[in-house]
Amino acid sequence: YLQDAKAWLEWVKNATELMYEKELPQNLEELEKLVDQLNKFQGEDLPPMEDEKDKLKRIYSELVHAFMGTNFLHVPTNLQPQSLDQAWDELLKAMEFRYEILHEQLGIQGNLDDIISRLTRGIGIVNEKLDLILRRIEEVEARADTADPAEIRRAVQELVEDLEAIEAPINDLFDDVDILKQHNHPRTDEFYRQVYGLHQRRTAYLDRLNNQILTRIGIRTDTMSRRSEERTKSLFHNLEEAIRWVREKSEKLDSMVFHEDLETLEEVFEQHKIDNRDIQDFDQTVKECIARQAEISAEESHEYCELLAVLESEYQQLRDLSAGRMLDLDSLIAFIRAAQLELIWIHEREDIEVTRNWSNIERLDLPMLQNYFKQLLHEIELREKRFNDVHNQGAALLNQRHPAVEVIEIYLRSLQNQWDWLLGLTKCLEGHLRDALNLKSFQEEVAVIEEWIKSQTEHLENNYNQTNFSVEEGERWLRELNEIREVIQRYHNLLMTLAERSAQISPLWQRGERIRQPIPVTAWCDYKGKDIEIRAGDEVTLIDNSDLINWTVRGVDGVQATVPSVVFRIPPPDPQLTQHLARLAAQLDKMRKLWDRKHRMIRFNMMISTMKSIQGWDLDTFLSYPPEQRWDLDTFLSYPPEQRDEIIKALNDDVNKLLAEMDPNDPLALRLKEELRRTNDHFLDLLNQSLRGPESDLSSQFDERLAELLKKLEEAWKKLNERTAEGVPKTVEDLERLILQQVLQGIDEVTDIVRRHEITLSSFDDMPSALDSLRGVHAQLLELNMVLQQQEHIIHQLNKNTAQLRQHVARTRFNVASHPDVDRLEEQVQQLTVRWDNVCSQVTDRLKVAEESQQTQMVYRSQYDEEIQWLDRVENTINKLRKPETLSPDELQQQLEQLMAEYRQLQEHTATIENINKEGGKFIREAKNYDNSLNTFREHITTIHGPGIRNEFRRTQPQPKNGAQIVTEELEALNRRFAELSSVILERRNQLNILIQNWKRKQQVGFKKTFFFQIFNVV
Repeated sequence: YLQDAKAWLEWVKNATELMYEKELPQNLEELEKLVDQLNKFQGEDLPPMEDEKDKLKRIYSELVHAFMGTNFLHVPTNLQPQSLDQAWDELLKAMEFRYEILHEQLGIQGNLDDIISRLTRGIGIVNEKLDLILRRIEEVEARADTADPAEIRRAVQELVEDLEAIEAPINDLFDDVDILKQHNHPRTDEFYRQVYGLHQRRTAYLDRLNNQILTRIGIRTDTMSRRSEERTKSLFHNLEEAIRWVREKSEKLDSMVFHEDLETLEEVFEQHKIDNRDIQDFDQTVKECIARQAEISAEESHEYCELLAVLESEYQQLRDLSAGRMLDLDSLIAFIRAAQLELIWIHEREDIEVTRNWSNIERLDLPMLQNYFKQLLHEIELREKRFNDVHNQGAALLNQRHPAVEVIEIYLRSLQNQWDWLLGLTKCLEGHLRDALNLKSFQEEVAVIEEWIKSQTEHLENNYNQTNFSVEEGERWLRELNEIREVIQRYHNLLMTLAERSAQISPLWQRGERIRQPIPVTAWCDYKGKDIEIRAGDEVTLIDNSDLINWTVRGVDGVQATVPSVVFRIPPPDPQLTQHLARLAAQLDKMRKLWDRKHRMIRFNMMISTMKSIQGWDLDTFLSYPPEQRWDLDTFLSYPPEQRDEIIKALNDDVNKLLAEMDPNDPLALRLKEELRRTNDHFLDLLNQSLRGPESDLSSQFDERLAELLKKLEEAWKKLNERTAEGVPKTVEDLERLILQQVLQGIDEVTDIVRRHEITLSSFDDMPSALDSLRGVHAQLLELNMVLQQQEHIIHQLNKNTAQLRQHVARTRFNVASHPDVDRLEEQVQQLTVRWDNVCSQVTDRLKVAEESQQTQMVYRSQYDEEIQWLDRVENTINKLRKPETLSPDELQQQLEQLMAEYRQLQEHTATIENINKEGGKFIREAKNYDNSLNTFREHITTIHGPGIRNEFRRTQPQPKNGAQIVTEELEALNRRFAELSSVILERRNQLNILIQNWKRKQQVGFKKTFFFQIFNVV
């Protein structure tokens, strides 16, 4: 890939350079040949290279996919697909530029050919005219000595007029030569020499007429004198204009402004290229001024030479200055372009880090972020050399005394600041990534513990519940429970470790939750903004985090500003993690208690089973067993008394140990005590009965009770058969009566439901202002809404039964068109349905208002409480101030500064007070609308049921003040306190100012007295 991409890029760059080649032929045929070659290049050479570019991009995508998750893919930036696309776009732009230049040159070349033809014809014509004039001059010279002077003067005058007429065509030819000069035509000098030769011939002929012929005859016409004077003035004027042009260009270059914007600077550079070309082309004008020196008379030659020396000197300085400005602009553009590339590279990575959302780690690919962090550090390490080269390039320009010092210093500062900011962002990324990884690991371990607790709790709840089991099963279950207890202890220790770790984990979720009150945050790195400067490790106060990217903070110096949120870390602990650990600890404790209960129950059942087994022994049963089944009891009876005592003593010890672990008032403990007593008694009785005969059995009692139970079962069976034997209604009348009965029962049920809901809604109080009460109202409405949803099917069923009733009545009442009784039932059902819909609408509307009011009240209450605390603090500060009359001058000044500081804070809180009034007014409007709607509904219910229904309302007496009244009074008190505090501060300030002024006046009077006293003593 690298070899193919490098070869492709080299081909594209060579082609781009060819497109920008500035040397173009001056022949129309060669220009058309270049256009054909460019068309052929576009049609034949470009498509294969574009296919090669697409192929390289596919190979690069495969490489990226193959090396994903590793650091082994190292492709230079200039060989990556985006760089290849950029080079390709530059080639296409260069081709468009080449097309424009060629077509423009084609048009120009056509015009130049016409000009050359016109010049050739014009030069030939003027030459012919000058040849004719020359022959006429020679004829006049031949007759000058013999002809009449008047005739010679007329001939000379005619020749002068003919030469005057030729001046205009020669000037036109000069204009055409200037056009060729502007387009750098190769034959410009040739045509200039020819036209200038015509001009010299004309001038020479005029001099010849003036200096030879007219001098010989001793006459000089006024016209010739005037022409010579005008020509001299024209030459001086041209020379002065040239000097003025040079000085204007010099002043323009001296006052050149170097812009910070690269595009503007490039426009200045392109304009200066044009100006520099004009300056270089002005050399022809200087040469013309030098050549015209021969046309100056001897008495004015000295002055002309001095001006010409000034022109040559200043023009040379202008050329040197223009060349220097070319180098200055070129070096500055190169530096700014390189600096902007570095700034763009930094800004791209800055945008990624500043806009990254750390509040939800579930949306973050942490392994990818780890690789990205390593890659970013590697990129910075590789980029540092290039960055230093650009920085050194700017420093070198400063050392060379580049005229754009301010622009270079701005870019150098910006580069250093942005580089330091990027390094700071890497610290932020490292810190946030570490917190996110710790939190992720913590959550995974907590999830494992939680899942284990859940599974073990289910295992304990679903097992070990049998009451009848063998001793072997009981012992096995006890071993399993002991193993579970050991695991519980291990997880308890793990929870303790997690609790210690949670104290070091930042609450990342709080970054996305709007805070209700200011909290401290810590800076990961240095930050320098327009209004604030923060050092790494500074603890600042977070004021507002409603914007996820930029937070409003108050620095250590009290300055409030907006800073990127990535700079800060919310310090641990995380309350959610603490609550989660507490919940897990509670679940583990609950599980431990469940284990204790299961463990006790198994031991309890084992002991009960053992004691039941002992209590079930009797001598008759023992004697009725076959000999092979008597071994246990026989063996037991054959034991010595001491050994039997040890067995019964061990049973008593186990039971007493279990009783010590149980509550004495626990029914199980009481039963265990009773069973132990009975077992001990039975054991003693068994030993005593072993020597007595067997007692009679009680089988007759069992037979009697069994017969009584069978009799009751037979009676229940008979009654069930009678009920199931009843048939369904067989006649239409019975069916209609049954449906009517269902409808009437449904009406009674729905009437009772709707009435109870109407009473409940009418019993609601006016909207409160306390958040707890608002939440209570909202919870009651939610609960009532759930009940309405559950009872909605009853209303539908009633309407359905009513419709069926009309159908059955219409079928059974033949030739009867109207059914008033059914109409009354339907009307009654319709009224109930309307009342039901009204109840549902009331609950929906109140829920909406309650939710909006709750949100408004939360905003209002938080801001109101903060402002009240602030007012209390300021009022307390003002009240603690000493009386001004007891203060010294310095203390007066200190108190004045303190008052002014409080007054400035007062002005800053004005916007907050206005916002509180806005939110409070909104809540008041919502509360009043809610209360009016409640009163309207209550009056409507009273109209339906009569005034007596009010006795059933649970709200018999309205609350002393509703929420709207309370908030209104709070706002009035807040505004009053705010205005009074402002007045008090201003009044105290005026008192202090008066006292300070009085003290200063006394000082001045005392100084004057002392001064006069000293003068008096001297006198």
